[in-house]
Amino acid sequence: MVKNKIDIGLFSAMYSQTNGTAHSVRFLSESLAKTGHDIHVYAPKIQNGNNKPKNLHYHDLGGARISPKTGFVLSVPIHKLFFCQEDYLDIAHIHTHATVGSMAINWAKYLGIPMIGSHGSPLVFYTAQYVPFIGKMLTKFDFLWRYERHVLDKYDLIHVPGKSKKDQLRDQRFKEPIVTLTNGISDWYFQNVKKNGIRDKYKLGDKKVMLYASRFSPEKHIVSVIKAFKKVHKQVPDAHLLLVGSDGPSKDPAIEFVKRFKMEDYVTIAGRVPFDDLLKLYNAADLTCLWSFVEAEGLVILEAMAQGTPTIGANACGIQDVIQHGKTGYLADDLDEFTEFTIKLLKDDDLRAEMSKNCSMLSANYRHSKIARTWVKMYKFAINELYPLRYYGKDRKERVKLVKEFVQKVPGLSF
Repeated sequence: MVKNKIDIGLFSAMYSQTNGTAHSVRFLSESLAKTGHDIHVYAPKIQNGNNKPKNLHYHDLGGARISPKTGFVLSVPIHKLFFCQEDYLDIAHIHTHATVGSMAINWAKYLGIPMIGSHGSPLVFYTAQYVPFIGKMLTKFDFLWRYERHVLDKYDLIHVPGKSKKDQLRDQRFKEPIVTLTNGISDWYFQNVKKNGIRDKYKLGDKKVMLYASRFSPEKHIVSVIKAFKKVHKQVPDAHLLLVGSDGPSKDPAIEFVKRFKMEDYVTIAGRVPFDDLLKLYNAADLTCLWSFVEAEGLVILEAMAQGTPTIGANACGIQDVIQHGKTGYLADDLDEFTEFTIKLLKDDDLRAEMSKNCSMLSANYRHSKIARTWVKMYKFAINELYPLRYYGKDRKERVKLVKEFVQKVPGLSF
């Protein structure tokens, strides 16, 4: 029996999609449930998985899939905006801040419970790509940042996965308290999968493999990575680039580029692969990469680290919080540096082995079983100590001071 059991509401419009934000909240919900507390997930188009913990409860809000390539689901739960039946919830943890997030705020106010908001990738970085005309207009007039500031200001506490994310929000005039805690990854990624035959399945042989696991979407710059790897292959003839991930608008251009420049012998575009295969590929790869500038944290880096695989990534928000330059991989400022670091690592077996040991050692800090326990402490702090300050109209400075004191007592948290 769990002492002081609480009911936690997780709200996310992306829960059933295939992206880092969705994976993060899904794995968190499962890990939290294993702590013995009751976890209630509110999301559109929830896929009931097998073997879910008995105290993980799904509440499907409905929604329409409006983008087959990205899997984006639009959920506007009008019927639930003003009618809250969930009077058992003790706290709301909100992961997306429109539609479902608006409903969560309304419910939390009605129930008189605290709200914590996790901020990932800003709307401004995606809207212009996926809704071009409207997105550009909203970006031009700074509407999206203003909207997010308005919403997140309603929370008792804002959570971000790393320091660079907090710096980004502070630069955009978001208010404290903002705490940092890694999103973490499921303990599932730490399995021993050596001698697994995955190289034979994907015809990789004894080549030196760079793995790129991501959505095939514009912000991942897939074609740019393939162009850079053309130069890598000239210096390392046995190098091979393997790209895996869910379909998106960049997949066809990537395939066309590989064909046009006759790179099929050393570039494989495998697309979506089973999760079991992905885990084995993390282990089999000599290194991974992530060339993106809009990451919340870059969970694929953490997943690779769990299998002892170093990464070369863009020296950008999110990624720079995860890769320890020169220790678990390299941070590159441009594609020339990306190419240089890739060649260096592929040529130096001893350096890769050293970085692999560092990855295996440091990755233990990102286990969800560990992160979930920290979240429970944060939920109880928000319920018992932080929320009363806002409820009784205390000055924001008092809330910030209280959060600072709490963070100092909890390993893994920072302010």
